[in-house]
Amino acid sequence: MNKDLVIEQININYNVSRETIDKIDRYVECLLDWQKKFNLIGKSTIENVWERHILDSIQLLKLLPKNYTTLMDIGTGAGLPGFILAICEGEEKDIYLVDSNKKKCSFLEHVAHECDVRVSILPERIENINIGTAKIDIITARAFSSIDNIFRLTKPYIHGKSKYLLQKGINAKTELTNSKISSQLNVKYISSVTNKDAFILDIGL
Repeated sequence: MNKDLVIEQININYNVSRETIDKIDRYVECLLDWQKKFNLIGKSTIENVWERHILDSIQLLKLLPKNYTTLMDIGTGAGLPGFILAICEGEEKDIYLVDSNKKKCSFLEHVAHECDVRVSILPERIENINIGTAKIDIITARAFSSIDNIFRLTKPYIHGKSKYLLQKGINAKTELTNSKISSQLNVKYISSVTNKDAFILDIGL
């Protein structure tokens, strides 16, 4: 799906502003520029970046509760999905982007300035970050570690009504079934709009 078709689908299904699309366009320009020096995204996805990365991130908008105030994207890499959600959500939310790769965090600092987006970029391993007394309403992760490991690493930062939106591949259901904590969770399986074999695990505590 080319850029124009993706933008048309975003406009139809996700009700984003022209200013938001302009910021996402600038993000993609920066991403492709930095990709020449650093491996920010898979090389095979470069030609289809708007569908594989932008639409794949934006689809989470429909799953975000209206009353949340904090979101943390762990293993954010190039800011997918966290930075794209930050562009769409504006200044109203506190969004933390966590990644131990310093080069990727340098890119995020750059693109946050270029796109005029307020985010907190934490260039640390998730177990080493310091967010003070803040508790996180939404945890997102895209192809990052196992479900059990995600829950273990994020346990210090959540509260009783926190929600997880985990983007997983074809083995999502098997992985959750084999998880040590699966019986304790309220889980919805949502098919990805960009890959018929991929799922979003919408997990409530």
